[in-house]
Amino acid sequence: MKNPSWPKAFAFIGFAIFGLSLAYYSTAIATAGVTAKLIGSDRSGDWLSTGSAVLMVGIAAAAVFGFLALANLRALTRRG
Repeated sequence: MKNPSWPKAFAFIGFAIFGLSLAYYSTAIATAGVTAKLIGSDRSGDWLSTGSAVLMVGIAAAAVFGFLALANLRALTRRG
């Protein structure tokens, strides 16, 4: 973050979007886990746990990279 640049800011924005898409995809994993638990093919609930873990990782990644993108963009606009 010592040397802000536009490509770095756009890369952080891309990673934030990737984190959001990962969080969105995790809902499908968790839904599959609930279904597998109901029909009895996943007795331990591993898929539901995996969906929850992927959701937390996706939201955390989106938050971290979104913050880095905003901090980088702020530094670029203040450099003037």
